[in-house]
Amino acid sequence: MKLSRNRRLAIVVALTVAADWASKVAVRREIPFEAERDVVEGWLSFQHHFNKGIAFSWFADMPSSWRMPLLVLLTLGGMLATVSIMRQSRDRWIHVAGALVLGGALGNLGDRLVDGGVTDFIFVHFFPYIFNVADIAISIGGALLVLRMIFDTARRDEAAPTHA
Repeated sequence: MKLSRNRRLAIVVALTVAADWASKVAVRREIPFEAERDVVEGWLSFQHHFNKGIAFSWFADMPSSWRMPLLVLLTLGGMLATVSIMRQSRDRWIHVAGALVLGGALGNLGDRLVDGGVTDFIFVHFFPYIFNVADIAISIGGALLVLRMIFDTARRDEAAPTHA
């Protein structure tokens, strides 16, 4: 049975959300809050943290009555922009990148709506922030989206006729 493009993308979104939520459940169950477990000593560890804000803890100190609606609106706006980009393109990599962004956004949004923030746990010792699977999906998907859009723009510019 051959799956349609939309079904394949829905699977990418669903697997991203599932991996994110499963990893967060495991961390909450196995690692005490603010404890650390070495994965690769000196390089990578899991540290159980809770982030009420977004990337780099932005908005974490904002009162909850403002923070939650703002973060939900920003997330939904980002998701709508991503869907718009995906719908305007035929590029399969833009579709996959968009699905990663959507899956990561949904993973963190679900956490935020249920718990008031997100569980972060991945600490790469040379990087000053702790993140989670959803953040990785958003970062990889976002970077791939930007690169493909730049590449696509450059390719269209090369193909455009000149009237010199």
